[in-house]
Amino acid sequence: MVIATVAFVGFRVSERTINPQIRSVNMPSFDHSDAEKSFPFIQFEKNELVYPSKESNMEPVYEKLQNILYNGQGELAILHMGGSHVQGGAVGHRMRELFEDLAYGTTQQRGLMFPFRVAHTNSSIYTSSSYIGDWDGCRCAHNRHRCDWGMSGMVASTTDKDASFQTWAYRRDSSLYESDLVRLYVSNGDQQFTPQWDGKVEPTSVTFDSIASYYEWIFPAPVDTLKWSFTADSLASYVEVQGVYMGNSKGAITYNEIGVNGASTRSYLRCDFMPEQLQTLPPDLVFFGIGINDAHVPSSQFSKADFIQRYDTLVSYMKSVNPEVAIVFLTNNDSFYRKRYANKNGKVVQEAMYELAEKHQAAVWDLFEIMGGFRSIEAWDRTGLAKNDKIHFTRDGYYLQAELMYEAIITDFSDWMVDQKDAAATNNEPGGAP
Repeated sequence: MVIATVAFVGFRVSERTINPQIRSVNMPSFDHSDAEKSFPFIQFEKNELVYPSKESNMEPVYEKLQNILYNGQGELAILHMGGSHVQGGAVGHRMRELFEDLAYGTTQQRGLMFPFRVAHTNSSIYTSSSYIGDWDGCRCAHNRHRCDWGMSGMVASTTDKDASFQTWAYRRDSSLYESDLVRLYVSNGDQQFTPQWDGKVEPTSVTFDSIASYYEWIFPAPVDTLKWSFTADSLASYVEVQGVYMGNSKGAITYNEIGVNGASTRSYLRCDFMPEQLQTLPPDLVFFGIGINDAHVPSSQFSKADFIQRYDTLVSYMKSVNPEVAIVFLTNNDSFYRKRYANKNGKVVQEAMYELAEKHQAAVWDLFEIMGGFRSIEAWDRTGLAKNDKIHFTRDGYYLQAELMYEAIITDFSDWMVDQKDAAATNNEPGGAP
């Protein structure tokens, strides 16, 4: 029997109105009573950000979020990295909805995406694409694939000079995201295989960045469907599309996703263009959720030390583009190995995430513990929150994860605001600090 996700996010509407695009702040209150009855195995009381080093790295993020919500100024860039859990798009879609509910108008910028169908891989229902011509796909997670991967970890390639493609992304009401700045990340060697904008609105400018390997179009009016063909001279051989960025000057919170089916930490270290391309969208906050594929091996073959070492490199990528980047490590969900064996590596990954967070003064969101710990995936399966492969989740399950993660972030943010208010009051007291 499938039980629909209990949406436990409720809102107390603030009276404070900010800018016309971000209309009002709705600070949420959370009530788990219905969800606890439906899903007694979930440890709602453990749903929080944990700081193993006792040092929070979230203050720069919360300062930006506060400025957006109460002054209508600034931007916040979030990046969520993982495998198929992220490629499926449900968590990212629900997170955008929740941030939009927090303050209307905050998530008008869709951010980084990939035209999955053009690469012949699993497509999200929240984005879509179509193509003409012969295209091939190439994933960093596939050991036999060799491509010039960028930060998306995926490539759609063609040698067909008549090839074209278009892509778009859906908002919560099924309308399309609109963009006035668009980037197409490509690798084409000698630059003779050149993308040409085929959309209805003519751009006011087109530039090419040879370092991060992308073309950028600026538009006088927003566009919702991104469409390209290619021109090639007699020497041109191929083009590899590495990703698409949908920007909107009215956006305040951008939730970027990097997700490749089957990807592990090792997979993303194969993406040679990642450090340069991250410079184009430096994250303020990174959710690191890579690990379920690293751990999908017999216990004897999983090395915690190697796993940590690879993550150290990925962390260095993020800090190289933003030294103040805040990081939240997401533990693996509980899972089975080959559908038959409860995967003990989930606990080892959990330990590694805490060690990484302590080393890098980061936070942990402990999904493994919250969902109920070892073998809890069976309960999620029985109640319609997980699929019977005991690795992946249903849309209800992914939505519930997003709601829990959002609650942990917003509760921590609210606590930070209270601490700031208390500190200010103390400093203003007679005899207090100046």
